[in-house]
Amino acid sequence: MRKKTILEFSKIISGVFSNKEQALNDPKKFAHIQIHIRPLFFKTYKCFAFYSEQRYQHDIWNPYRQSINKLSHEKEILNLSNYKIEDKERVTGGALDISLLDNISKHKLYKKSGCSMHFRETKPGNFLGNIESGCKCFIQYGKDKTYVKSKLSVNKNTLIVEDSGYEIETDKKIWGSDFGPLIFNKIDNFNYFIDNNWE
Repeated sequence: MRKKTILEFSKIISGVFSNKEQALNDPKKFAHIQIHIRPLFFKTYKCFAFYSEQRYQHDIWNPYRQSINKLSHEKEILNLSNYKIEDKERVTGGALDISLLDNISKHKLYKKSGCSMHFRETKPGNFLGNIESGCKCFIQYGKDKTYVKSKLSVNKNTLIVEDSGYEIETDKKIWGSDFGPLIFNKIDNFNYFIDNNWE
């Protein structure tokens, strides 16, 4: 795979995404959410990597999901692996203020086994991602241990994602939207950072 494709994908997948339009059109079905996916300096983990936060718009300093994502590739597949951050509270807000991430490499990471997303370019500038096969990405949801299904499509303007969790024994859906995928528009990008630090 050409480095040009990797950099293009990195510019597309990183940024600030908001489903404000969807939430305003149907507030009973969709909460207003922002996703921040911020590229990190290459020296941080000696690879292409991102710090991500997901938060409800009304509570921007209390993200409900934080992770490190490392990017690699194998043939035509782009692999975005997922890592839990030890003491993640110490870097909360790093998506808004990159200075909070200065020492993030000192925080221990735990790889979320089975939770990598595999992306293919379906047509120029459009990528489709699915969670790795095997139903081995587990999330505790209340008293239930669930396995995750995740599908994501993204281009330079839009990110569409659908996550759901299922009971291991019965395959019964436990969590996730009952009204279809979340549709996010990109409202800011980090292209300048990638151009200046990843080329």
